[in-house]
Amino acid sequence: MARSRLDRFLAPWVFVLTGIIFNILSAVITHYFIGLNNDTINDIDREIQRKQVLIDSLWQTKTEIERKKEFFILLLAKQTDKPDVTDAIYQDYLQELLENHALKEYRARLDRDTGSELNLLLDLSSAAQKSTIESINDTYFETLELQESKMPLVRNNSRLFSIAIFLQVIGLILVLARDLRRS
Repeated sequence: MARSRLDRFLAPWVFVLTGIIFNILSAVITHYFIGLNNDTINDIDREIQRKQVLIDSLWQTKTEIERKKEFFILLLAKQTDKPDVTDAIYQDYLQELLENHALKEYRARLDRDTGSELNLLLDLSSAAQKSTIESINDTYFETLELQESKMPLVRNNSRLFSIAIFLQVIGLILVLARDLRRS
């Protein structure tokens, strides 16, 4: 009687059913859990890319500020036949720096210093570049945090993939073992 219970427990259909269940579990792990992690990883990668584009844009802005500062230094050093036009262009640029880089502390100085004052240009350009560099640093650190948040997901995917492969191999062995039981 004990032998018949063991025979029923070791019947070929038990091996096949167990093997099929293991293969189904492997498929669920691979296509559901790893898929969810991959979706999250892809979202993080897109955010990292977006931040990298922002950093590149901010570096370009910083370079542009430096070039415009040099241009206005040269423009103000040269005596022109239309100083009011030069002064209007200069004032517009300073106004643009104030608005684009949130440099409100220079507003009173800009209103007070009319004309072509070089120190104001240098101070505003320096403050705008500093603000831009701070934004670059903040964005870069956010990028690092995103990359760190991605690492556990990658490790988890690797672990889940190993488990799925193990289940699939064991499932296939069990399905094939039914033939061994018959002989």
